[in-house]
Amino acid sequence: MLEKVLEYIKKHNMLEPGHKVVVAVSGGADSLALIHLLCRMRKYIPLTLYVAHVNHGLRGQAAREDARFVENMAREWGLEYFLKEAKVAELAQKWGVSEEEAGRKVRYDFFKEVLHQVGGHKIALAHHRDDQAETILHNIIRGTGLAGLSGIKPVRDGIIIRPLLEISRKEIEDYCHEHSLKYRIDHTNEEVIYTRNRIRHMVIPLIEEHFNPNFSNSLVRMGDILRVDEDFLDHYSRQVFDTITRHKDNEVKISLLDFLKCHMAVQARVIRLGLELLKEDLVGIEHVHIEGVLDIALNSNVGATLNLPHGLKARKDYDYLVLSIGKAAEGEDLVPVPDFLYELPVPGEVFIPELGVKILTQPEEEYTVLNRGKKCIYIDAEAVQGDKLFVRNRRNGDRFKPLGMKGTKKLKDYFIDNKIPRHKRDSIPLVVDRDNIIWVVEHQISQDYRVTRDTKRLLRLEIKEKY
Repeated sequence: MLEKVLEYIKKHNMLEPGHKVVVAVSGGADSLALIHLLCRMRKYIPLTLYVAHVNHGLRGQAAREDARFVENMAREWGLEYFLKEAKVAELAQKWGVSEEEAGRKVRYDFFKEVLHQVGGHKIALAHHRDDQAETILHNIIRGTGLAGLSGIKPVRDGIIIRPLLEISRKEIEDYCHEHSLKYRIDHTNEEVIYTRNRIRHMVIPLIEEHFNPNFSNSLVRMGDILRVDEDFLDHYSRQVFDTITRHKDNEVKISLLDFLKCHMAVQARVIRLGLELLKEDLVGIEHVHIEGVLDIALNSNVGATLNLPHGLKARKDYDYLVLSIGKAAEGEDLVPVPDFLYELPVPGEVFIPELGVKILTQPEEEYTVLNRGKKCIYIDAEAVQGDKLFVRNRRNGDRFKPLGMKGTKKLKDYFIDNKIPRHKRDSIPLVVDRDNIIWVVEHQISQDYRVTRDTKRLLRLEIKEKY
């Protein structure tokens, strides 16, 4: 079996000389065979091995004995040992997922944590050929797409490897017997109250007895065939994702113009990639959620939002489909910005605590200082009505005369025409005098306050962050 596993490792470029490998060891036959095989492989491929074990907190004393068993094995074999103790049942309830999903997340997070701690290269898992068949059938029963029909990947994310995927459970048990490897037996694997166990002990044997004696092999072959298509679509969709999205902090912005040109299969994958990038996994995210986001993008009006599990959110803006998580995304407020009004001294500055910015004024005499831009503008100081300036946000009925226009326009219509999202409008400060809006800050100056050849005195207006 060693030669067969070595060939599979070579086929999928799983390991290289000098690699540090974190091996997930439960204490069962599968993981004992894996760690034993990897130890033997060091004769052919120089490797540094680490043992990682998770106690899920679900089986009481039996689980604690498993942990001690694996720790003793690691010590006897001269391998460094890492243990994670978790309360998976509580986490499942907290996250709103099944215990199986919660346990999987705990395990993978822990293995990656150990990998980082030791400066490792790979995480080795002991999934085998029977696991592959059961996984594919399980996915079919609960409903799945191409990825689910493809089953378990031999290599995932470049770091997770499964060297035993072409080895059957019987071959593993025979290997353990041949090498006198004692292993722990998890009796919950025999209980048919769990779906996976019913598939293993009831469904597959029934189909193989009455319909196809090679049913498990047929499932695995199907997975191998479809995985080629899945890998291509995944690779292509990632290229599209990198091209049409922007990621900053807790937000992914997808260009709607480019997104709508994509095939629906790619659209769904782009959404999944965006949500996965924000959440770091897709636990608790189902196909119905992806369909909901697609509906927002394809059929909803600007401003439509959809709340998703785990603090995720989708929102349709004018030019973007925006995915966000946790705290408000860029430009979006956790609570509405209240109305504010502050006097703006000339010269001087005023801090606006609602926005965390300050507005500055400075009279200027020379035209040579002109440096127009979004954050700094110049107006004709003599056009100001009254002896005071103010800074406020929008009010119902606001109108102003955008640069280049002869008449006034509703501020609301200006925002709509310039595709300024509704959730940002209360956060845009307005510099006003007694009668008029002078500057829609960072957007537009009023025609009546523009600098002309006849301007004698300039007033510089500028917005800055507080610090």
